[in-house]
Amino acid sequence: MIPADTKVQLQEIFHAHGMTDPALQDCLLQSLKLREVEREQLIIHAGERPSHFYVILSGVARYYYLSPEGRQWNKSFFREGQLIGSLSAHLKQQPCRYNIAAVERCRLAALPLSLFAQLGERFPQLVQMQELMVRRIMLRNEDREALLLTSNGEQRYQWLVENEPWLVQRVPQYHLASYLAMDPVTFSRVKRKREN
Repeated sequence: MIPADTKVQLQEIFHAHGMTDPALQDCLLQSLKLREVEREQLIIHAGERPSHFYVILSGVARYYYLSPEGRQWNKSFFREGQLIGSLSAHLKQQPCRYNIAAVERCRLAALPLSLFAQLGERFPQLVQMQELMVRRIMLRNEDREALLLTSNGEQRYQWLVENEPWLVQRVPQYHLASYLAMDPVTFSRVKRKREN
């Protein structure tokens, strides 16, 4: 049974993602399972075919690649009210190429990816939400690619503060350094310089 306050929170999140049809929201609420994930615990493992996507009810999650040498490269971060999962793995029917892990303890609502096939014809808003997510991901990745390829460390940090200030408050510096393609020492120096 979903607690009443969680149900209201989920309905607001669904609404914010264009899923306003009460019948669709009811189907989603009936299909989901609540899940708690501890800090640093994996939500989705690279190399596996995900079976769910998730709504973050509380906490922060990160997407990251792992090199053969064990080095981590942060791809993106998500927080409360956002949807996470590997849309590319779902659309291509392939294993996920990156890991998704909790940065903070996360409370998640897990929804089966099979819902897209089961409910897509009946609820066009579900298909529209998927298309909206594809557009958002494409635009976000294009912006980040331009930032990494055309900006120096100070400009990248400035972009972070202006566009994703919540990350500076909630994500460890070494993760932010990786996200901005800097080593931790350079990141610390850039941050200190900006604060002075």
